Amino acid sequence: MQNKKSHYVWLLLVIFVPALILYFNKVKLGLDLRGGTSVVLQAQGKIEPDTMSKVKNIIERRVNSIGVAEPVIQLSGNDKLIVELAGIKDPQKAIELIGTTAKLEFRIKNKDGYGPVLLEGSALKTAGVSRDQVGMPSVSFELNSQGANTFAKITRENIGKQLAIMLDNKEQSAPTINSEINGGSGIITGRFSMEEANNLANLLKSGALPVEIKIVENRTVGATLGVDSIRQTGIAGLIALGVISVFMIAIYRIPGIVADIALLINGVLVLGLLSGIGAALTLPGIAGFILTLGMAVDSNVITYERIKEELRLGESLHDAVERGYENAFPAIIDGNLTTMLVAAVLFFLGTGPIKGFAVTLALGVVATVITGVFVSKVFLKLFIKTFNIKREQLFWKGALNED
Repeated sequence: MQNKKSHYVWLLLVIFVPALILYFNKVKLGLDLRGGTSVVLQAQGKIEPDTMSKVKNIIERRVNSIGVAEPVIQLSGNDKLIVELAGIKDPQKAIELIGTTAKLEFRIKNKDGYGPVLLEGSALKTAGVSRDQVGMPSVSFELNSQGANTFAKITRENIGKQLAIMLDNKEQSAPTINSEINGGSGIITGRFSMEEANNLANLLKSGALPVEIKIVENRTVGATLGVDSIRQTGIAGLIALGVISVFMIAIYRIPGIVADIALLINGVLVLGLLSGIGAALTLPGIAGFILTLGMAVDSNVITYERIKEELRLGESLHDAVERGYENAFPAIIDGNLTTMLVAAVLFFLGTGPIKGFAVTLALGVVATVITGVFVSKVFLKLFIKTFNIKREQLFWKGALNED
């Protein structure tokens, strides 16, 4: 009795936990469904073995600073980086932020131009938005210990001169040095708007790119395309679900009804897992999701055929159900394990949409095993007990007489 109660508790958890996750945390949509921008960046000049890895890390920090949900940032070849930004309101500003080299330099300004570089952005510890003496937005910065010592020396030796703060060879501000500045902190003014000050601070915090990059491809996906894709795939999913449901009831009667219920739970579980791990749902991901519905049905078909075999051998209904699920378990695990291996290969070797398909497929495998082995079994036993179903009533008449 205690064992049955624990099964019902687990069943409730499998049903309601994913539903609650979906209620409070909707599934994020990928670029192809939500709309957004896809940018291909190419490094220029000499590329060291770890250059693109550094570029990727810096671009990730920049993208995170503008609050893009579920960005896709991946290396392509030896010198390219693909950046997909879903749901951004101003793609052009995001592209400008991503594509800026952000090389910070301190130079002495004179009548003939600028002197040599005295300090670089690599000495920067942190940066943030502040206000200048007249209340205008500005960018405050703090240097590391070595940079602070160098900065103190520069200001000590150049009192009365202008210290130009350059970003990608463009002057941001050039205050006059009135005295030695200790502590390694300073402020960059330049009549910035609050948005410009935020962008500059984010650039400085994320660091300068080790090489110059060039935008070689810029593709914008409209939200309308995403809406159309969702509608069309939604219709396809409903048709598939309807056909599968009718088929299962037509072939297996009461177990078919149980399979349809388990199928719905399977769908909620997959979406709940997607939402729980923060993965974005893409168009290929939806294809993977629909594919897992067929896999879930396949698990039930294997199980129900095993139950029919046990009933033909004269087993009681209770024993036939137990042994049917027990005998079907190895086949279900084997089939889903091979699919999981395929999903792993696609995830680690694939890119972009292929990874989205692989994630959904892998989560679908997990959901299929849970619903096919556990959920449908508990529901079938519950149906048999609640409606007092006899062994000859479980399947359609004549089903147990088939060869």
